[in-house]
Amino acid sequence: MKVILDTDIGDDIDDAWALAFVIAHKNFEPLGITVTHGNTPVRVRMACKMLHLTSRGSIPVFVGRQTEQKEYSYQFTWAEDFAARQPAARKAADFIVETVRRHPGQVTLIAVGPLQNLADALRKEPQLGKLVKRVVLMSGCVYSTAENPAPIAEYNVYSSVADSQLVYGADLPLTIVPLDSTTHVKLSDAERNRLQKYSSPLTFALEALYRLWLEKPQSRMTLHDQLAVAEAAAPKRFFGKIETLPIWVDDKGFTRVDPQKGKPVAVCLEPKRDAFMQYYVGELVGQRLGMKP
Repeated sequence: MKVILDTDIGDDIDDAWALAFVIAHKNFEPLGITVTHGNTPVRVRMACKMLHLTSRGSIPVFVGRQTEQKEYSYQFTWAEDFAARQPAARKAADFIVETVRRHPGQVTLIAVGPLQNLADALRKEPQLGKLVKRVVLMSGCVYSTAENPAPIAEYNVYSSVADSQLVYGADLPLTIVPLDSTTHVKLSDAERNRLQKYSSPLTFALEALYRLWLEKPQSRMTLHDQLAVAEAAAPKRFFGKIETLPIWVDDKGFTRVDPQKGKPVAVCLEPKRDAFMQYYVGELVGQRLGMKP
C-alpha cells in the first residue's frame, strides 16, 4: 500500500510511535513523510533521525508550512544536533500533490497532526479527492471521550480551524479516527516492557523518546495516531462500528454532525483495544530495522 504520513512529530509521544508503525509495517510502501504545524524545521530533524537510525533513509522527508510554536518539547532535544540526513528541498504540499498525480487512485494519505499540509495541497490541487485512494485522519470528537460525556474540540482540528474546515469541506474519501475511540487506548506497562526487551534501533529510539516525553512516573501514552495508522493498514478491523456521518467544522474547532452543512465522513468508533495492541506491538517487534544498537 502506497502511503504518505503527515505528522506533527515532537509534541505528544504518539506521533513518533506512529512513524515507527509506518516504517515497520510490512505491507506499507512509504512514499514520503511530511511534517506539519509549529516549528516544522525542528520537527523534521526527528523524522530524519528515526529514518536514518533504522536504515530507512531512502524515504524522503518534507517540511511543511511553519506556524507559531507555543511550547518547546523535550523530545526536540533527541535530534537537535542531528545533521547526517537532510529533508528534501520541495515543500510538503507540493510533494503531496505531485505524488498523487503520479500515482492516481493508489496513495493513502494518513494525517495525524493539524491539517496545514493537506489544506495547502487542496489549495494547489482542488481535485485532490479524485486523485487519492483514501484519506485517514486522527482528528475530531463526535460524541464523547473516555473522560468527557460530551464532545470537545480536538487539538488537530482547533489548532488550525480554517485549514480543518477546508479539508473537511472538500470532497475527499475521508475517514477519521476521533477522540471517541483513541482516548480509550493507553499503553500498558507490559506492552512497553515487551518493546524494551526487543533490542533494535527502532525500539531503542522509541524508548528514548518515551522517557523524554514522560512528565511523571504514572504518565501513560494514549495511542491516538497509531489507531489511525492501523485503520489505514487494516480498514475496519479494529473498530466495532464505522458510522458515515455528515461532519463539518465550526469556528471553534468542533466536529459537528449536520446534514445540511456536513460532508460524508466515515467515523471509526468502539475500538477493539486488545486486538489492536497485539497487532501494533507485533509490527514493531516483527522485524529489525537497521543494526542492533
